[in-house]
Amino acid sequence: MERRKILLGSGAALTTALAGCTGSGGNDDDDPDDDDKTESITDDDSENENSENEETENEESENGNESDSEESDGTGETSDADIPGFDGSKLSLESDAVSITSVERANRTVEVVATSEVTDLQKLYAELETLADAHENAIVDVEAFADAIDAVDWVVDHDAKKVISFSVKTDWLADYRNGDLSANAFLENVKTTAE
Repeated sequence: MERRKILLGSGAALTTALAGCTGSGGNDDDDPDDDDKTESITDDDSENENSENEETENEESENGNESDSEESDGTGETSDADIPGFDGSKLSLESDAVSITSVERANRTVEVVATSEVTDLQKLYAELETLADAHENAIVDVEAFADAIDAVDWVVDHDAKKVISFSVKTDWLADYRNGDLSANAFLENVKTTAE
C-alpha cells in the first residue's frame, strides 16, 4: 500500500514538473532564445524543489488522512497487518465451497467476508467444521490479539446476497487454544450468534 502512495506521489510530481517545462513562454522584447534558456533553467530548478516538497507533503497528508479517518470514525478499512497477533493470510477453511474474500479490522472487531457455493445452512455448518482450527492458525500471538480484538465477525455471501452472518468471540478462541473448548462446542457457540 505504501509503495502505491509513493508511486502516486512520484507520478504527481513528475506530471507537475513536465507541465511546468512545456508551459514556459518568452518575452517579445528580447532575444527569444536567451529568455527561454534562462527561464527554463530557473523554472526547472524551482519545479524540482517544489515537486520534491509537494511529494513529501502529499505522502505525509495521505498517510495522515488515512490514519485520521481510521481513528476518528473507527470504520476505516485496514489490512490484516494492522491486526495485532493475527495473520489474515493464514485464515483459511478446509472447504471447497467457502472461500474468504477479505479480512479487515474495524475498531475492536475483525470483519471477515466469505463467499459460499452452499446456501443450505446445515450444509454450510458442515463446511465450517474447521472454523476453530482456521482461527487458531491465524492467531500468532493470543495475548496481543485478545488485548486488541473482541470478536471476529463473519458474513458469508452467495451471489452477492447474505447467506449467514456469525460472530467468533475472542474468549472462545482462547478457550479452544487452551483445550478448554472442543471444536464441536466452539461451532455450537458460533451457531448461537448466527443470523
